[in-house]
Amino acid sequence: MNRLAIAAFVAAVVLYFLSLYIYMPILPAFVAGRSLHLADVGVVLSMYGLWTAILRMPTGITADLTGRNRPFLVAGTLLGAAGAGLMVAGGSLGTLLAGRALTGAAAAAWVPMMVVFAAYFPPRQAIFAASFLSLASSLGQIMGTLTTGLVESKAGPTGPFIVAIAASIAAAAIFAFVRLPPKKTERSDTLSPSSILAVFRRRDVLVPALVNALCQFAVWALTFSFMPLLAHRMGANAGQAGLIMTLNIGSNLAANLFATLRADTGHRRLMLYGSFGTFALGAILAALGPNLGYLYTSTILMGLANGLLFPILVGLSIQYVDGSRRATAMGIHQSVYAIGMFTGPWAAGLIADALGIRPMFAIMAAISFVGPGALILLYSPPRVPSRT
Repeated sequence: MNRLAIAAFVAAVVLYFLSLYIYMPILPAFVAGRSLHLADVGVVLSMYGLWTAILRMPTGITADLTGRNRPFLVAGTLLGAAGAGLMVAGGSLGTLLAGRALTGAAAAAWVPMMVVFAAYFPPRQAIFAASFLSLASSLGQIMGTLTTGLVESKAGPTGPFIVAIAASIAAAAIFAFVRLPPKKTERSDTLSPSSILAVFRRRDVLVPALVNALCQFAVWALTFSFMPLLAHRMGANAGQAGLIMTLNIGSNLAANLFATLRADTGHRRLMLYGSFGTFALGAILAALGPNLGYLYTSTILMGLANGLLFPILVGLSIQYVDGSRRATAMGIHQSVYAIGMFTGPWAAGLIADALGIRPMFAIMAAISFVGPGALILLYSPPRVPSRT
């Protein structure tokens, strides 16, 4: 195990996520300032999830076919810089939409990141690797959102976007030179449409992905879209909005750490049900809370829930898949759950326009508990590790 390479890889992942999240606390209000309709805000914010959903599966399949991950790592991080630059350069809804779409394309790099990092460890530690890298992603997110208010106060509303560009370029430079683990399995050119379909049809791959899609539907509708806007309407400034998101990601990080240490010990289904209930409780608090204190508690609860369920579901989706198909399985998983990232903000915008932001939070609370809870009952791992 090359510890220096692992450390460099983790550092690049931290910078990558810092670049994607440093402007997130101000982005909903930034978009809302250019439109009178919450539905427009939802559409712009949903572009991230849409292009993530479109590109992650082809990225995973192509990485398996070519056996090359580095080009996707470098290109993905540079797309993050391009997206941030376009959003800050243009003032119209169209340029914001295009810039947000580019950052969604950048997020496709998360597929090879997870697969490459898992390859640094033996297959039995798949959930540990997923949890550890999720921990690194949470660290990058919290570093970004924690500094949003400070950067904006010093450099204005364009400052966070400029920092995002610099962090993206730095991450790309590390990915360009870091030592990647060699492929240890058979050649990936045996992939065919039928074998890809076989991976997609596997219950141990598809069910965790569908569960995660429903979870991310609510996470991205609330935490990363309308929670900052609700806080803004309750009188929060940029620093307070950033604190709300920082508390969410900080609790997410704490839950990632717990998952890293404990997710391989069993009781995963119980952990998942606890996560679904905790997230729903957090959403209800946001729907009913009369002041920012309730939003702080709400965001912590939702962060804890997402930080625990996410690495467990990701790890389950690749744990029994052969190494030469793991990028394909990971691409499938991430493309499927990214559908929730896309549809969540879009649907939330429509509901908020029709009923108001707070009733929308209550509806999302119900969806986030009932849907994933029912689906996870269908999960069943193969009795013998498959070579599919």
